[in-house]
Amino acid sequence: MPIHDWNRTYAGAFHDLHVSWLVHLKRALNKGLLPSGYYAMGEQVIGGAVPDVLTLERRAPSETPRSPLLPPNSSEPFHLPTATITAVAEAPRYPPRPRVIAVRHASGDRLVALIEIVSEGNKHDAASIGSLVEKTVVALSKGINVVLIDLHLPGPLDPHGLHNLVWAELGQEHVDLPEDRPLQVVSYLSRGKVSSFIEPLRVGDRLPSAPLFLHPTLVVRLPLEETYETAFGDLPEHLQRDLTAP
Repeated sequence: MPIHDWNRTYAGAFHDLHVSWLVHLKRALNKGLLPSGYYAMGEQVIGGAVPDVLTLERRAPSETPRSPLLPPNSSEPFHLPTATITAVAEAPRYPPRPRVIAVRHASGDRLVALIEIVSEGNKHDAASIGSLVEKTVVALSKGINVVLIDLHLPGPLDPHGLHNLVWAELGQEHVDLPEDRPLQVVSYLSRGKVSSFIEPLRVGDRLPSAPLFLHPTLVVRLPLEETYETAFGDLPEHLQRDLTAP
């Protein structure tokens, strides 16, 4: 299913899709996409930030946590996924923060990744978009991998796309992105340096199977296309007609 133009309807329509999409995406992860020992949960509070979907690694209370930089026990060679545009922050600069965010989960299990579907409200004003960028950068500073899905056109607060706001906050140079593909799906791998895998998109494109990093040598592909289509089918019929009409 092609990406729809969400400017053709009111913000509540995307919010409804947002809610359904998260449920279907979480279900897909927990029903076989994630390897044993990992699970996804929605909207857990991590030190004040509220991401959309968390991916955690389950371990026994007495088990020593594995370093996120160590590969799993596997003899298979690992190759990083490809993307239309890749950029690497070799020495990201994390600005000083007024507080330290300790990322934990009530069960004691280790947080390894989060998924954020950007809503129009995230980009409504400077405070909202600043909070989203800060949440992303703080997660990366803690070695937590992130996927950002932004299907809203850039505005005055993010004229060059959300990724460039995150990238600038990390002290990196501007990444040139194609003006005719202003929507973005970005996967971040945090391992000391931060690698970004950027898929620029336009209305009418199909969503990619974005990489979700569990650690540097373990990645799963998010079924964004299939789960988006299922979530779109959950919308009231009159909204579906409005968004698909010529």
